[in-house]
Amino acid sequence: MASRHTFSRHLNLLGYRFLQARKKGLLTEKDRKRRLSFARKTKRLCLGPNANFWCDEVAFYLDTSFVHKYNPFNAAMTPKSRVWRKKSKGLEITTKGSKELPGGQRVHVMVAIAYGKGVVLRVPYTKMDGPFFAQFIKEHFRIAFARAGPKQKGRRLFILDNDPCQTSKVAMKALEDIEAEMHVIPPRSPDLNPIENMFHLVKNDLQRQAICENIMAESFSEFEKRILNTLDKTSVDVIDRTIDSMSGRINAVIKSKGFRIKY
Repeated sequence: MASRHTFSRHLNLLGYRFLQARKKGLLTEKDRKRRLSFARKTKRLCLGPNANFWCDEVAFYLDTSFVHKYNPFNAAMTPKSRVWRKKSKGLEITTKGSKELPGGQRVHVMVAIAYGKGVVLRVPYTKMDGPFFAQFIKEHFRIAFARAGPKQKGRRLFILDNDPCQTSKVAMKALEDIEAEMHVIPPRSPDLNPIENMFHLVKNDLQRQAICENIMAESFSEFEKRILNTLDKTSVDVIDRTIDSMSGRINAVIKSKGFRIKY
């Protein structure tokens, strides 16, 4: 029988690598078509004088949640699931995996990032629904738009994912009342929302802290405080580079015919 080394060598010759397994939501054919349509419309939107749409017209990008673990050190040291795959694969139709949160619970923080400004808003909350988001808009969006600074054409535009709570009638009415607009990305498309990349970096920082500081136990409130402190320290330059990648993401989605991209 061939050795493991022999199998690994032949898989490498075929272009396969032992890489971390991707965990993305199920992408249906309907989702793929929506993504392709969104990318094509957005590319037309970014032509000519709107070439810097993502930086000059979008005030901020909104989203977030983190998982609290009672033993952060052990969670950070747990090996990540790996599979044999090609670097470009695992981007099409995959399941996201278990939604259970063993050893912890989810910490919800509403975060907004803006080009040239960094994190302009980070507010913890407990439950998201239409009425809550409408009230959140009334209490926090004027502040977020002010911190993001004036945008081209005086627009008050922001990006968010396709959460039904955030696109409900009551939430849309609250947006209308403050004369704001939303640019909604398609469902199951974290690769089209730059704030998701920032969250990934923040989660990595939280894991490094747990290892370096040997955090063997941490309360929910302590973890929440650590999240907020880490968000506050996030580099503006890193956020800007992430937002600058949006045009490339749109082109990549069009090239892939709506399938998942590497971001």
